[in-house]
Amino acid sequence: MSSGNLLAAVPTDRKTAAGSGSETKVAAYYIGANVYTCVPRHVREDMQWMADKGTHYVCISILEQDLFASYENQALIVDEAERVGMHVLAVPSRWGGLTAGAPKVPSLFSVLNPQTWIVNEHGSTKLMAKATGAISSVHSPETFQFFCDSLSEMYRQHPKIAGFIIDEPKCFIVDRSKLAIAALGERAPVTAHYAAARDFFTKVSAFAKQQWPDKLTVMFQQAHLDADELAAGAAVQHLDYYGVDGRPWTLEDDAKMVGLGSEESGRGKVLLSGKGEAFIKSARSVPGRRSFFLAENHNLKASMIEPLERNYSRVLALRPDLFTYYYYPRNVESTDRVMEIIARNLKAFARSS
Repeated sequence: MSSGNLLAAVPTDRKTAAGSGSETKVAAYYIGANVYTCVPRHVREDMQWMADKGTHYVCISILEQDLFASYENQALIVDEAERVGMHVLAVPSRWGGLTAGAPKVPSLFSVLNPQTWIVNEHGSTKLMAKATGAISSVHSPETFQFFCDSLSEMYRQHPKIAGFIIDEPKCFIVDRSKLAIAALGERAPVTAHYAAARDFFTKVSAFAKQQWPDKLTVMFQQAHLDADELAAGAAVQHLDYYGVDGRPWTLEDDAKMVGLGSEESGRGKVLLSGKGEAFIKSARSVPGRRSFFLAENHNLKASMIEPLERNYSRVLALRPDLFTYYYYPRNVESTDRVMEIIARNLKAFARSS
């Protein structure tokens, strides 16, 4: 079953503060920027560039360490975004190994709390060898408490932050830890593990809505995941936005990129060829919930720029409720050319809206 069939599994018995409407807002993924080296005039220039393109939200990655080691850097971005009329959304990055975001580093909480680690079907705790390493289990009360405590500290330090984004949750996997076995049994099917991850992020989102009802809760999954995982993610409750990240081109374009480095993102992780539409329908099937896109323009070879340019306006034309682009992301050939293409398309989209 493809991602286009995930709609049937989505519950429709809840409401959020997001309401409903057709205006597409634009966000910039300003991910991993100015974490340590932070030049105020660079931040001001970046914020002005985004605002000039019609950007409403700036999305900044926040590591656990940033809550005690990088306060002033984050505060500067929040203030400069506000100065030009934008708001900031936080991207809790690698917290407990449970989320993506940037950079690709181990979670300090997980490193210090091995009793919380997920154990895979082979009896190993070595998960995501090229990113976080260990992942803390959703069955551990310590994991949930850590996530909630970190959100509380983040909002205490930066009360102007408008909400947070659960970026590509990484815990929709089989967990054979003692905690998981105690909760689900030794032979629980994969769908039971997916449901446990769903329930974890439902509880996190419920906590956030109870504590900060006016703050946005956002979650997105990768476009190429299997239907059961997508259905479980789409069933997370108390979300204002639900959606997808993927490349801004078609499956046909993607098939031509074998060996070009696109495998890091995942084969078939695209926003066209019906995939983006499926997520929009899924998001909007829940009363009050809106749709989210992150069009991936990081990790680009020069040969990938042509399909990006050819298809970018088609992705925007799908009109998700919140459309997000990467601002000068990592590992891109001809970065200025890519950003010029994005800027041109965003300005044309703003004129047509």
